[in-house]
Amino acid sequence: MNSNTIKNMSGKFKLITTLFLPLGIFLLAGCEKTVDNIKLPTTAPKLVVGCFISPQDSWITVTLTRSNPIFGPGHNNTNTLPVEDASVIISDGTNTASIPFNSLSQQYEMQTSTFPIISGQTYSLTVSTPTGENVSANCTVPASIISALTVDFTDTASNLKKTTVKWQDIPNEINYYRVVGQIVSIYTPSPGDTIFNDMYSISNATAYNDHEKDGNELYAKLEGSYYEGSEYSLVAYDFYLLHIDGEYYNYQNSLDHYTYGDPFSEPIPLYTNIRGGLGVFAAYQKLYVRLP
Repeated sequence: MNSNTIKNMSGKFKLITTLFLPLGIFLLAGCEKTVDNIKLPTTAPKLVVGCFISPQDSWITVTLTRSNPIFGPGHNNTNTLPVEDASVIISDGTNTASIPFNSLSQQYEMQTSTFPIISGQTYSLTVSTPTGENVSANCTVPASIISALTVDFTDTASNLKKTTVKWQDIPNEINYYRVVGQIVSIYTPSPGDTIFNDMYSISNATAYNDHEKDGNELYAKLEGSYYEGSEYSLVAYDFYLLHIDGEYYNYQNSLDHYTYGDPFSEPIPLYTNIRGGLGVFAAYQKLYVRLP
């Protein structure tokens, strides 16, 4: 088939498309009908809790807002503001502590030196408000700790950096992981200005499991870029290997597959383990490594 034939076929297809598009518009307009007796679903706002605890963290932090229903009287833009007057209680089954609200950070905070987070321990979180809202959740801190990781770098001529993070899976148990990487640089005219640029998973998955890989070496491929030029200087790479619980994995996995703004995608609800509300209460062990 020569190029002239291709041009003719393309022109014919373009002509047919042009003819039928206006007809489609008229058909849609002809089907238009005013309906005024539809009852839209109404949903009351729910408390939205966010809390991730770890033995390696210095603070326990809890974010608390309300959901914002699309329909009904519950829709209110103030729902996304922090809920400041709640009672937030954490317990390990024996010891209990009330987590106070910090008006500066707009979240509930308490140092782990006051209430330690212990490996293998199960914790409960309960939240109640003066208006009668009550939600709760449980999570268990993974007992095992990852002690080492290795990173292979793929240098490129540009400021794009590619890495492969490797670690040994803990054998004879079901494990879940998350890997986070950051490129650390400084703005040289003001050395105190440190910039952290996130690295992203090449596979678009940020949570991993050891299904059919028990005891094997696991890996994650990350890439990222940083500001380049005479005013910026690369300092280091930060890597976090998180040994996460099932609640964290289910939440992160649903977040990885959540579609933003695509009307043709199948809706996937975000995972929640908050009874009576939304959000997640989860736990993890953390290994942090900085490489020059």
